[in-house]
Amino acid sequence: MVSAGEESKEPSAAATTLDVLGPPPTPPARPAAFGNLISNWSFEQDLRGWAAVGPAAAGRELQGRTSGSSAAVRTTGGQPQRVGLVLLKAVPVARQGSRYVASAWVRSTPPGLKVTLRLVTTGGGSSQAVTTTPPGDRWGRVTVAHTVAAAQASLDLQIMAAGVGPGETLLIDEVELRRG
Repeated sequence: MVSAGEESKEPSAAATTLDVLGPPPTPPARPAAFGNLISNWSFEQDLRGWAAVGPAAAGRELQGRTSGSSAAVRTTGGQPQRVGLVLLKAVPVARQGSRYVASAWVRSTPPGLKVTLRLVTTGGGSSQAVTTTPPGDRWGRVTVAHTVAAAQASLDLQIMAAGVGPGETLLIDEVELRRG
């Protein structure tokens, strides 16, 4: 029993788990989907491994396509620019004749930006696919396949948009790269 002027140390019947334990921790980045060669594919924690390309700043944006966050690339210049993200050596050793398929979900402010997804072999050769970002808050998917022609090579992955104006953003999420 608690006497007047004392507080009970016991949680009340109305206390919730949140009251006792505090807010749940931010979940760690999900492991790559089965067979995905990209470990930081959904940008849940940070942009580790990825680098901004062009006059741009890259960071996390809340409200990813199906999860907590996505990558956001914003121009830093005063004119429309070509900006994006690159993951160097996404495949450190790509054997000649190996086939890879990459995909990414993209959206932008404003809609209608042309986004290019490229797989580039350091020993020479590349493949690319282009999509136009859909209107509104919808996401569009771009997919490309590439067969390595060079004998000794690594494979880089690039996601770029041309004509991104000041204050506009390219959003990228759920990047996948698989042998196939």
